[in-house]
Amino acid sequence: MVSLSQTRVRMLRSNWSRFPSLTATVGTSLDRPLIESIDAALSALGTSTRDSVLLYLRKRYSISLEETPHKMDEFLQALHALLGYGARVIEKLVIARLVETNEIPLAEARGRNLAEIVTLSTKGHNKARPTV
Repeated sequence: MVSLSQTRVRMLRSNWSRFPSLTATVGTSLDRPLIESIDAALSALGTSTRDSVLLYLRKRYSISLEETPHKMDEFLQALHALLGYGARVIEKLVIARLVETNEIPLAEARGRNLAEIVTLSTKGHNKARPTV
């Protein structure tokens, strides 16, 4: 039996061929890593669950994976409606991946949720202060 301490979710780099329309939709420098991080976080649930979540988001809320950087609030609300508190776990996995790949500094991520991080990034803030 494998203990939880021995289990580590590994988020491998995604193969960009899975996102054929991405070149047309990427706007900021964080878009591509953000999409990759969301994909990896959802993949932690398993491939079939990831695919089901993405299908649900696309059919019910008209949000594709490639649109998530531009529809972050809607994406997080839809994810919360589907997964409840599990949506916060996915959000933390996405933030952890962004910090791990040095897309955002740990100091900028600390004390913030994903929507705040994306908003700060799109506004071009290099050094953000944590919210109190």
